[in-house]
Amino acid sequence: MAIIPKYLTHYPNMDSAFPFHLRINRLEHGFESHRHDFLEFSYVIEGRGSEMINGVEHPMVPGAFTLVMPYQYHEIISEPGAPLRLYNCNFGIHLYAPGEELPGIDPYYTEELLPPFAQMDEREQGTIRSILEEMRSEYEGAGLWKNAIIKAKLTEVLVRFDRFRRREWGRSGQRAAACVKLQLQPRGSIWQVIRHIHDHYQDELTLSGMAERFGFSVPYLSELFKKTVGQNFLAFVHEVRIRQACGLLISTEMNVSDIAMETGYGSYNTFSRIFRETKGMTPAEYRKLRTPGTRSP
Repeated sequence: MAIIPKYLTHYPNMDSAFPFHLRINRLEHGFESHRHDFLEFSYVIEGRGSEMINGVEHPMVPGAFTLVMPYQYHEIISEPGAPLRLYNCNFGIHLYAPGEELPGIDPYYTEELLPPFAQMDEREQGTIRSILEEMRSEYEGAGLWKNAIIKAKLTEVLVRFDRFRRREWGRSGQRAAACVKLQLQPRGSIWQVIRHIHDHYQDELTLSGMAERFGFSVPYLSELFKKTVGQNFLAFVHEVRIRQACGLLISTEMNVSDIAMETGYGSYNTFSRIFRETKGMTPAEYRKLRTPGTRSP
């Protein structure tokens, strides 16, 4: 019987106004196969092992940088006697505003073909390590404008990673084969659809509308959602909207009815029903639980 990888739905600080978390982990035995709906990067400080991303394995040694896109299955294995110590960063797509480019990430085909990892050379390792140390210091501190500094450093790290992997990718001879593959793909990509939903969750969203917008047939896009995301289109839209609602419930004093409208639900009753089915409690109960001492409207 096949083992179904875990679907992780939460990380520290996820539902705040600044969905970002950075820590240094020590993995004695690795981390089991899983997926999630947020972005994640890792940078190895010491130890040895390997990582599997969507069935493709690569070494995990000092200087290895990995970028995992939402819904990609990945697993980390540490070698016996050489536990991995690595930076691990989680952040939500909505850390960058709708229409704002995700730095170092190309949603227009190429991201699906570029390697999700790179073994940084000695010079780049020093730069990346320095940026990550500064980022962690800001994250754990309480300095003025800390979120702005963190976001700027996150942008720099992702851009440096992308520049490096593209340079190595071009040298490896894989680019020509990838260009041929690009010509065989549909006009859109599933990542474009996912980003569009995250950016426009307030709008009326339909499977047929997305298929037409991004050049898919309706049956193909429906199947692509199930294969990539692990759920159907409507369930995914509800998940994105409820995720946004949770952030608003925790970080604002907005009335629950207004939050329903703000997150794309035409009625409070529909919002309340979907929220209760998803979270196992009402929006007011969720707010009270996550923000003790706050009076729910």
